[in-house]
Amino acid sequence: MANLENVSADDLRETLSKVDDGDAVKRLMAAITFKEIDELSQKGAAELYGFSSSWASKWFQRLERLDEEPFEEVVYGEPRDGKSPELTEQEHEQFIEALHNPPEESGIDAPAWSVPLARYYLREEFNVEYCERHVRRLMSEAGLSWKTARPEYYKSDERAQEAWQEGFKKKRNNLDDEYTVLTIDQTRQVLSTLIYAWFPEGERPSLSVTGKWDSIKLLGAVSDAGETFFLPCEENFNSDTTIRLLDALQTEFGEKICVVLDNASYFTANAVQEFVEDTPIELCYLPRGSPELNPTEECWRKLNQALGNRLFENLDKLQDAALSALDNLEPPQLSAYLCP
Repeated sequence: MANLENVSADDLRETLSKVDDGDAVKRLMAAITFKEIDELSQKGAAELYGFSSSWASKWFQRLERLDEEPFEEVVYGEPRDGKSPELTEQEHEQFIEALHNPPEESGIDAPAWSVPLARYYLREEFNVEYCERHVRRLMSEAGLSWKTARPEYYKSDERAQEAWQEGFKKKRNNLDDEYTVLTIDQTRQVLSTLIYAWFPEGERPSLSVTGKWDSIKLLGAVSDAGETFFLPCEENFNSDTTIRLLDALQTEFGEKICVVLDNASYFTANAVQEFVEDTPIELCYLPRGSPELNPTEECWRKLNQALGNRLFENLDKLQDAALSALDNLEPPQLSAYLCP
């Protein structure tokens, strides 16, 4: 009866990380248990996972070959579902080349590679089925790493922004003097956010943070008279919250308001359009990709500076600190953004 002398528990664990078949997992776990518990017999290890002593004699012998043969042939015994057990050298090179190009070039409708997409490519292109862990390792060995792409925001060109500003000037001039011009925007704040600050050279600073992503949500407005209005929002932003904000702004600034806002779906929703139809509210949507035209964005920048590098115990304390900071900030001038 084989004693698995040619294979270590670490070898077995590494193989375990590559398999995705329930029976194969149990076979390997039985072998690992046998290797790690000195007083346990092969029969005892086999019985722990529902196998017989004759099974142990057969499969432990097979596992001795892990250092000589592809693990799929050892662990699975036969190729599953008619699939080839592993990539050939040429197929492996083709796989690496595919990973270094956008998935679209391999006929996959996606902007970037993921483990499931790579598994799909291997299955469709080479009829090879690997578990996700093994595919992840192949992708790492191919020189890929898990990271976030740099954001490349849609940005309006200067001509579009200038045209919008000229159009807004004309619209503003056609409104009567009772109208208040407002810009609105939204933000989320989490319990801790690290921002750039000054620290002594040669030191590696550390600050307390939390891994929680609990957040407060705020809607804000800045008026052409230099006033501000901020409203905490319990639920996620949607058309209902937009309507409640517009209603609150009318209560605060009067029925006649001209609101400048971006193209977020909860601002452009049909329900919002229907709400303003029978009101004197005027909505002016900024060109897409033009956050620099919205002065309320400057309020959020100042808020981030006030709350950054601080850890708040709970959302109530975060909200109190946020509203206090917003009450004390110097509002930006709308004319500098909308009508320069």
